[in-house]
Amino acid sequence: MLKLPLTKPGEAVQKLQLSLNKGARFTVELRWDSTHDLDAHALLATNGGGGAKVSALEQVLSTYNSKRTNPNGTLIMNQDGSFSTPCGALTHSGDARTGVTTDIDELITILGDKVGSEVNEIPIFVTVHGGATFAGVKSASITIKDDGGKVLGEYQLTNEFAAFNAVQMGSLLHSEKGWEFAPVGSGFMGDFNTVLGHFS
Repeated sequence: MLKLPLTKPGEAVQKLQLSLNKGARFTVELRWDSTHDLDAHALLATNGGGGAKVSALEQVLSTYNSKRTNPNGTLIMNQDGSFSTPCGALTHSGDARTGVTTDIDELITILGDKVGSEVNEIPIFVTVHGGATFAGVKSASITIKDDGGKVLGEYQLTNEFAAFNAVQMGSLLHSEKGWEFAPVGSGFMGDFNTVLGHFS
């Protein structure tokens, strides 16, 4: 099982078939309007029928896996605060410690043409750092869009997942038919490693 030291300082679902090719681009937008610290995460996973799994920390896009925020992390942070998986398929805009300064507080970009052939699922999820639940976070929401700006999935986290401090929004799935977005909306209680444990 994969596990990261959390030392950050200071059921079947309906699939939405998309007419997209392997080179499609997606964005995940996380917004909130309070001093809580939310984090967006994505995984480069393989699903052989028993659920999405990752086997190396290089497949985990998370602020907890950035060397600047966690000395035990594996991802190198750029000068602008962004960081990417080594293959370049997933890029995170950088860790926002509060949601009070910008419209989109954290952004994940997914480049389909850089996703390895062994990866057929990209789970996307959000956590609240520090033990709070979404009930206490003002106006928290997450949205995934395709490269044309079409909204594929959206959750109002403050209202829909008030009792939880982590939620898997859904997964991007890839097959010979192209990309699909499968909404999940699964809430968790626990820290980042609690969620990561479901995928390793």
